[in-house]
Parts: sequence; structure tokens; C-alpha cells
Amino acid sequence: MSTVLWANYLVDGSVTSDEADKHALFEFTDKLDSICDRAAVTEFSTILDSTDMRINLDQLELAEGMESTDELMARDGTWVDAEIALRMLETLLSTIRSEKIRFGRLKNAHDDVVAELEESIDFVNRAVGRSAKFNFSIVM
Repeated sequence: MSTVLWANYLVDGSVTSDEADKHALFEFTDKLDSICDRAAVTEFSTILDSTDMRINLDQLELAEGMESTDELMARDGTWVDAEIALRMLETLLSTIRSEKIRFGRLKNAHDDVVAELEESIDFVNRAVGRSAKFNFSIVM
């Protein structure tokens, strides 16, 4: 089983997830952080939430009465305003496209990263204007 990211937004205490595996975004988190640094936007890794991963690694338990990791993530997770996430993702995508940034040494995963960013931007756009928060959960 591989580790991936899922895009989520939080509105009125309820988590909505796209449940779409984003392997390339997870694999290249460090490189995405460095691109964000150069572009002077929030680092990509600051919007990653580890609640699901920590539950699966038995490092964290659901609180009494909770039935899903989404409930715990909604209460205690890492979240950022959807508008901030959108600006960061759009800046990343624009920079990656304009500079034709390569991802990977043997195989260039540029197209995978671009596709996953486009998918994430479409998803976060649904949350903008709804006082929503956004994150990527690390899913194992």
C-alpha cells in the first residue's frame, strides 16, 4: 500500500474529501516546498495533515464517540483557509508550467504533478467563498 494525499475541505465542522489518490504530490512534497519558498507563498507541507496516517500507525486513537478519522481531523487537524490554499496551489501550478520543472531523476513526473494540482485546484474552488478550511490528508 502506498502513501498518498487526499484533498479535503472543512465547512461547519464537516469534512468533504475528494478521495482521489495524489501520489506525485506526496512524493515531491520537499520539491514543492522549495518552489513555494522561491515563489514567496505558503509552503506546501504546511497544509498536510497527518491524522489518518497516525491513526493507521497506531500513534493516535480516535476520541471516545468518534467513528472516523475525519471527525478527529475536523476537530484537531491541520487546516488553512481555502483562499490561501487556492493561491498557493495556483502559484505552484503556474511556476511549474512556466519553468517546465522536472520531477524525478529517471522518469519525469511533471505531467502527474500538474494533473494532481489541477484536480486539487478544481476541488478547493468548490470550498472558496464558504468560509471553508482546506488540507491534504496523508493517507496510508
